[in-house]
Amino acid sequence: MKNFLSVSMTTFTLSFALWIIWSYFLMQVDISPSWDGSLIYLPHAARVLCVVYFGYKCIPALYLAEICGPLTIYSAVQGPQMLFLAMISVLSVPFTLFILKAIGFSLGNTRKSPLNKRNYRHVALITIISAMLNALGLNLVLSIFEVNFLSGIADVVQVVRFLIGDILGAAIVFIMLAVTFRPLLRKPFWFSYLFQLSSHWLDLPE
Repeated sequence: MKNFLSVSMTTFTLSFALWIIWSYFLMQVDISPSWDGSLIYLPHAARVLCVVYFGYKCIPALYLAEICGPLTIYSAVQGPQMLFLAMISVLSVPFTLFILKAIGFSLGNTRKSPLNKRNYRHVALITIISAMLNALGLNLVLSIFEVNFLSGIADVVQVVRFLIGDILGAAIVFIMLAVTFRPLLRKPFWFSYLFQLSSHWLDLPE
C-alpha cells in the first residue's frame, strides 16, 4: 500500500504538472490555440514514463490527473464522452505494452529483456506506438460519437496532429529530464539516493 501511494502521488504530480504547463504555455499563448490536437502535447510523457517505470499501479493516478487538469484550468466538469476519451489516452501505453508482449517483446530491466526500460530507444518505441494508438483510438471514438473538441468532425489531419503532438511533447520532456538529472547523477550522494529510490519503486536488484 505504501508503494502504491508513493507511486500514485508521484504519477499524479508529474502528469498534472505537465498538463498545467502545456495548457498555460502552449495554449494560452496561442502556440496551439485549439483543442484539435496540440503539436506539442507534454502530458503524453507522463503516461509513458509512469507506466513503463511504475507499472500498471499508476493508471488510477494518471486518469485522475487527466480529469483534474481541465477541471482546474477551465473549471468545467467533463461529460461522459470526455471521461471516456481520457481513459483511452491513459490506456494507450498499457495497451502498447500488452501488444508488444503478445508478439514476444516483453518489458524488463536487463539487457537480455526484449524491451529494456533502461534503453531510451526502447522507451522511444513505446512512445511512438502508444501515440499512434492514442491518435487512432481518440479520433475513432470522436467519429463514432459524431463529436469533436471543436466544430467539425475528426479527420486524418487531426489524427496526424495528435500523433505528432504526443511524440514531440514526450520527446521534449524526456530531453528536459535528462538535462536536469544528468548533473545530479554525477554526484555520488544523489546517484546513490536516486538509485535506491528507483530500486524501491521498480523492484530492481541493488
